[in-house]
Amino acid sequence: MAKSKEAAEQLATLVQEIRNDIVFGVYEPGAWLKLNELQGNHQASPFHIRRALDELKSLRLVDHVANAGFRVAMPDETAREDTRFVRIVLERSAAPMIAARAREDDVVELRALAEAFDESISTEGRRNQARANYEFHEKLYAIAGNAVLSDMIKQLRSRSHQATTGRWRSREGLEASSRDHHKIVDAIATHNPYELERIIVAHIEAF
Repeated sequence: MAKSKEAAEQLATLVQEIRNDIVFGVYEPGAWLKLNELQGNHQASPFHIRRALDELKSLRLVDHVANAGFRVAMPDETAREDTRFVRIVLERSAAPMIAARAREDDVVELRALAEAFDESISTEGRRNQARANYEFHEKLYAIAGNAVLSDMIKQLRSRSHQATTGRWRSREGLEASSRDHHKIVDAIATHNPYELERIIVAHIEAF
């Protein structure tokens, strides 16, 4: 059982790493994902790389082309707009729960995660920003106390990769995202669900 759990955790980590590379522009839409390159970048076996790509296919982040391999999914404007709409519905619904349930230690942790994202802006590439951004939003929606809602939000955020990549192509876009994070923390610190909802919606629409 221990080995099975460890294998599942390793696969989840691998999926998240490749997903972050796709989401934040390491691989452009339509780019072919070479197995040997992925093996080297992530120190993983061909078997685990293929399993991770299958998971990403289920998230609609990659497409599988018979006799050719996997490539990053191309943007679908209709699907993107539909996904954004549902994200707004779900994420704004979490705002009252977050504002009501947040403890002082939650605010302290969120502020530290927001500052970690700030620091990541000066680093090269997008992997550090992706990790810091993921950890901030993971903590944010965990505060709501509804695991099903948090999981649905996480999945939909993964589907928003084409839009996210656009805002993050410039330092100005990264800094704007950072300011949003701090405004979110400030609204939670004052237990203001209306301001929190407003900022969350604006944050989504900016992408």
